[in-house]
Amino acid sequence: MLLALDVGNSAVKGGLFSEEELDRTFSIDPPDEAPDPAAYWRKALASALADETIEQIGLVSVVPAWTDAVTRALQAVTDAPVTIIGPDMTLPFTLDYDTPDTLGTDRLAAAAAGWVRHGRAPPRSVIVVDAGTAVNYEVVHRDGVYQGGAIGPGPALTRTALQGGTAQLPNVPLHPPATPIGASTAAALQSGILWGFIDSVQGMTNRLADRLPDAPQLVLTGGWSSLLTAPLGPETSHAPHLVLWGVRRLTETNRG
Repeated sequence: MLLALDVGNSAVKGGLFSEEELDRTFSIDPPDEAPDPAAYWRKALASALADETIEQIGLVSVVPAWTDAVTRALQAVTDAPVTIIGPDMTLPFTLDYDTPDTLGTDRLAAAAAGWVRHGRAPPRSVIVVDAGTAVNYEVVHRDGVYQGGAIGPGPALTRTALQGGTAQLPNVPLHPPATPIGASTAAALQSGILWGFIDSVQGMTNRLADRLPDAPQLVLTGGWSSLLTAPLGPETSHAPHLVLWGVRRLTETNRG
């Protein structure tokens, strides 16, 4: 069994792979000022991995403060080697990025899975949209070159910014209202945040596609991706666990 972990801003997401199949996934919320974070991660991971035989672990992280604690917790609950994904690994594409050391490894994993699963054979450019806390756009040219992309705020970040930067705007649940014309302050906020998010993704993917030599395959992933599937059209591919698939791919390729 191979364990793929995505240490993100809002949770640690895991996937257990048996050969070419994703058997199950799980999610662990971060500790809320736990007195012993290492003990928290050990207990949470031991519970999530109970009765599983883990032979290999791959990990991406965008939260450096959690990376070491999670890695040490894994070593306490399993003997499997841990592979930390990085840009200096063997990749399924050529990396054409000015600052590879600053490239988020979750972005790298999403781009790798998007290219291998949707663009490599036959060759076709791919745009991956990972809509989570941030919205990451990854562009892989049909020649097998990762060119970079774009990063923007997700709906929760936009809501936080509106609350923090204004005096009177309320907290609202994040679901789009039936009409974009908000008849109340709460509905107006929901419209601006959610419909604005959808429209921004449509606009950005069109802008990125205009720079490519062919019509790219658009692949959606991340917690907010379900809101995007219908607006972005039937040709769009929805892959909720794409980052985990990318972690698995890169871990297998760089085993040992």
